[in-house]
Amino acid sequence: MNIAKFKQMYPAFNDVSDDIIEMMVDRAECYVDKSKCKCYEQLLFLVVAHLLYLREQQEQGNNNTSAIASATIDKVSISYQAPTSTSSISQWFNLSPYGIEYLALNKRCNGMPRYIGGSLERQAFRKLR
Repeated sequence: MNIAKFKQMYPAFNDVSDDIIEMMVDRAECYVDKSKCKCYEQLLFLVVAHLLYLREQQEQGNNNTSAIASATIDKVSISYQAPTSTSSISQWFNLSPYGIEYLALNKRCNGMPRYIGGSLERQAFRKLR
């Protein structure tokens, strides 16, 4: 992966060392399908950014996995929203803006139905005149 290009696209991670980014690339490749989608590099960048974002949140002590529904300052009371995702992986990707963008792009690249046609498939059907 081109780390300079990644940092240019996602300047929020300019201060992150190249070694850390390389470690995240290794992890991110487990989530991204190397299909014929021309957006493979962009999908990989988004997962790397998602992982780095979560890492940064954890370092700051923000380990919340849900959005805050309400908060009270005096006598501290916080309540969280229930997850709205249908799957745990979607819920996990919804924890960052990069993950949300990844889900949208991944659905566009890999989730659309594919139609197969052509003469070999049609050979099973005879023509009626």
